Amino acid sequence: MKINGNDMDKETELLLSEGILSLCAEPSKIPAKSIIRRISDTKNQQGFFTGIDNQGGLIVINVIDIATSSYIADAGIIRPEGKDKIFFFTSNFSTSPKANVAMEILQQWPLYIKHKEWQKAMEEFMKISFSPEYILFLKREDSLDTLFIPMQQKLNIGRFKKTVNPEALCKQKFKEHLMALKPGEHLTYIALIPATSSYDPKFYSIGTKPHEETHISLKSELFNFKPTHGGHIKAEKQESGIVYYVDAGSNYIGKGTKTKLETAEAVVKALKREFSGFKFIPLEGRSAFGTEQSY
Repeated sequence: MKINGNDMDKETELLLSEGILSLCAEPSKIPAKSIIRRISDTKNQQGFFTGIDNQGGLIVINVIDIATSSYIADAGIIRPEGKDKIFFFTSNFSTSPKANVAMEILQQWPLYIKHKEWQKAMEEFMKISFSPEYILFLKREDSLDTLFIPMQQKLNIGRFKKTVNPEALCKQKFKEHLMALKPGEHLTYIALIPATSSYDPKFYSIGTKPHEETHISLKSELFNFKPTHGGHIKAEKQESGIVYYVDAGSNYIGKGTKTKLETAEAVVKALKREFSGFKFIPLEGRSAFGTEQSY
């Protein structure tokens, strides 16, 4: 089969013929919260579509390389070019009548049965990253590694288990985001700030993605938590070194530009507790980045 002169691989042909996948001639018209796939001569990747950036790039989370059955990144931007073709899956776990049947495939997986503590994260990962019909297709084609390998890589379990515990992994990943910030760059974060010091605060980010999409990604992590705060952190260079301006001005989890300074101060107190060696400065509203963002 050819689409616009391009040869399609066998799986894509079957998915299109069975109505599981659909070609998107205009990426700007992709249905919200769809699972999309980009296919070119060298790439076959998919992810959960969350929006379009200012340059027309397609913002996705839970990025999977279908060609190698591997997990690539928590978030990324697909910029179609050349012979790239964009497709979207025609159903999801919220709408498909086959959702329960597809979920049973996961629930029968030995790793799922063995580890109750991982089950919720596994379910969320599958709901975000795959359509029910595609899961059933993979089972029929004896290709469930396309689901199970990326899942293990994302969650650091099974064959890809790491020695760190979920709480330590959560802290490590956020620290890596902080350390990667260069002067002038920012990130969006969501956080759990406990009411008492008896519990440790938690922070999560997938870069500059909006807070709602960040929360969706968090749900498919082993260290999933219910966020109480959200905002921005921006790095700036001063004579004394790098400083990190912090606001709690998320509209999704908070009061946006109306956020009081004391709220950001509570976040900074938690950041200092978890990440020593960084200089955090609280700001009211959404002052760490700006009011133009609809986060």
